[in-house]
Amino acid sequence: MKHKKQRLTHSQINGIIWITITLTTILIIIFFSHPKASNSIVTDSIQQEDISILQKKEDSVYRSRRHYTNARKRDYYPTQSRDTTPLYSSTPPAPTRQPLSVEINSADSTTLMLLHGIGPAFARRIVKYRNRLGGFYSIEQLLEVYGFTPQLLNHIAPHIKLDNKNLKKIPINTATLKELIKHPYVDYYFARDLVNLRSRGMHFESADDLRTIPSCTDTMLTRLTPYLDFTIK
Repeated sequence: MKHKKQRLTHSQINGIIWITITLTTILIIIFFSHPKASNSIVTDSIQQEDISILQKKEDSVYRSRRHYTNARKRDYYPTQSRDTTPLYSSTPPAPTRQPLSVEINSADSTTLMLLHGIGPAFARRIVKYRNRLGGFYSIEQLLEVYGFTPQLLNHIAPHIKLDNKNLKKIPINTATLKELIKHPYVDYYFARDLVNLRSRGMHFESADDLRTIPSCTDTMLTRLTPYLDFTIK
């Protein structure tokens, strides 16, 4: 007799599939819930924490050793107390520079430029005005030079000296009108009146005699007196 092969019904096939899925799910759950798996995860996290802690400790130890080493070096080699002066110097000490002092009635323009703040233009103006005056009798007369300021005078005053013994004098009883008006302190009217009085036979023996000139003022006479020569020839 021949046996007929039994075929699975549709419901049986679905049941087998459902059982297979269920068993697979259970196996996965059992595997991941196994103590070894969880322990391995925990172990990995602990190892990472240990590594970071060890690194921090190593950094701390390195910094401590470095600080200790630098402190020992400072103890053995103190930089502030070391004497770096050579025992023998091949270069002689520089000579002490004398304070600058310029005599303004005899200095030329090159010498005047040694004064701080006096350039070529100022030096030429000082020499030119000094020649017109016949020399300075006071350092304040430098303020009459074009562009000269009180601040500049105060700056150079400690470095200048003045010898006013050799001022160029004006022969008041013989100088011509042209010669008189060349002086910065003599104006045209004063020179004209002085020459007119002289032409009438008048001679001047002192600064007070000049007060008889109508155009003479006290300010002019005070400034001009150091340059006057009253010699009568």
